[in-house]
Amino acid sequence: MGALEDLLVQEKALVSRIQAMEDTLSGVHVHVAELRSVNRGAGTYNLPSEILSAIFEAGLTEMLKTGERDLVPWFDQSKERTTRFELLVSSVSRRWRNIALQTPRLWVVLVIDVQGLTHDLYDLYLRRSKMCPLDITLDCSHRDSRKSDCVKRHLDQLIPHVGRWRKFIVRNGSLGSRLSALALLCAPALETLVLDITTNYPEIELFSGGASRLSSLELIGAKFRPPLGAVKYLKLSRSFLDPLLSYDQLSRLINPIRSLTRLSIAADMVHDAANRPPIELPSVLVLDIYFHYRDTDSSTLHILDFPAVKSLTIHGGTDVAIGALTQNHRVYPHVQSLTLANDSEYSDRENAPDALALDFISLVPAVRDVVFQGTNPTAILNVLHSRKSTDEVLWPDLSAITVVAAGRAKVMEKKQTWTCIVQVVENRIQLGHPISSIKLSSQIVERGGQRQRQRLREQAGLTEC
Repeated sequence: MGALEDLLVQEKALVSRIQAMEDTLSGVHVHVAELRSVNRGAGTYNLPSEILSAIFEAGLTEMLKTGERDLVPWFDQSKERTTRFELLVSSVSRRWRNIALQTPRLWVVLVIDVQGLTHDLYDLYLRRSKMCPLDITLDCSHRDSRKSDCVKRHLDQLIPHVGRWRKFIVRNGSLGSRLSALALLCAPALETLVLDITTNYPEIELFSGGASRLSSLELIGAKFRPPLGAVKYLKLSRSFLDPLLSYDQLSRLINPIRSLTRLSIAADMVHDAANRPPIELPSVLVLDIYFHYRDTDSSTLHILDFPAVKSLTIHGGTDVAIGALTQNHRVYPHVQSLTLANDSEYSDRENAPDALALDFISLVPAVRDVVFQGTNPTAILNVLHSRKSTDEVLWPDLSAITVVAAGRAKVMEKKQTWTCIVQVVENRIQLGHPISSIKLSSQIVERGGQRQRQRLREQAGLTEC
C-alpha cells in the first residue's frame, strides 16, 4: 500500500505541474497572438494605455457633440447603421479591447428604444460603466399599445442605478403615468432632465427624494414637477395637440426657479394672459423665444418680464420679431446681443414700415451686436442707414452685424442686403459711431463688387461666415 500511495502522490504532483505548464503555455499563446496582431508601424503602437484611454474618452465626447449617438439607437438594424464608437474601438485589436473595457467612462451613454430587444446590451453597459455617472435616453418613437409596459420594464431595470443618473432624457412619447415610478426617488447626480413627452394625467411630481444638482430642465407643458431649486436653464415648449397653460400653471412652474439664468420658451404658452400681473424674472440673462410661423401674438412676452436680460434670440422672421415686441411694447434696456433667427420654410413677409422698425429698435436700445440668421434684415438696416446727424443715434454702442442668408432667399433680397450693409457702414462712420465687425454669408458677399468688398474690409473688417 505504501508504494501505491507514493505513486498516487507523484501522479498528483505531475498533474499539477502539467496544469501549471498549460496555463503558462496559454499565456504565451495569448501574448504571441497579441504581438502578431499588432501593427508596429501604427502611430498608436507606442502610446501608453492611459493615453489611449484618454483618446477614447475624447472621441466619445466629440461624437456626442455632433449628435451621432441619436442617429444609431440599438434597435436600428438597417445596413446603414453606424457602429457605435465604443464598440468600434473595442474591436480594433486585443489591446484596444482590453483598454476600452478598462475605461468605464466609455460606457456611460445609453440610448434605448423602449420596444427594442436591448436588455442584454445595456446590462453590459451598466456593468462596464462601473460607478461612473450615466447619460440615459429612452426613445419612445414607436406608437404601440405595449409601449407603456415596455417603459415600465426599462425603468425597473434602470431605477436601481438612479444614484448614477447624470442625464435622463425621454423623447417622443405619451407615457401616461409610467414616470410616476420616479416620484419618490432621490437622484443625487442628476444634472439634466429632458421630458419631450406629453401626458393626459394631472401634474406628476418627480424625484421628491431630492435632485440637488438638477440644473438643466426641458419640458413640454407643465405636467411634470421635478425639484426646481437649482435649475439654471429651462426650456419650456408646448404641444399643439394640448391646450395652452393657465396663468396659474405657468406661475407655479416658473416662480420657484430662483436661479434661472437662461430661458427658452414658446411665444404663446398661456390662454388667460389678459389683465394678469406680470411675472418678473430678474435672474434671467439669456432669453430664447420661439414663434409659430408668422403669428406675432405672444402671451409669454405679455406676462413675463425680463428686466435684466442681456442676450435675446427671437426665433421667427424679422417682421414677426418687430410685430411681437412692438405689440407688447416692453423695454429691454440691458439687451446687448440680439439675434433674429428664422429656421422655418417660410420667408419674411413684406418689410415692416420704418416707423414700426424704429419703435422696435427703441425697445432694445443697448444692442451691441445683432445677428440675422435666415431672415431678411432690410427693415432694420433701412432705419439704421437713414439717420441724419441731427437725429438721435440708434444703437449707439452697435459694433457688430452678422447676416446669414437663408437658402430660400432670392437674389434680389441678397443684393438689397449687401446694399443696405454698405450704406449702414458709411452712415455710421459719418455719425461717428463706426461698425467694427461685419460678417456676411458668401451668397451676400458675392453680390458686391471687388472694390466694394475691399473697402468694406478696410472700414468694418468684413469677413465671410
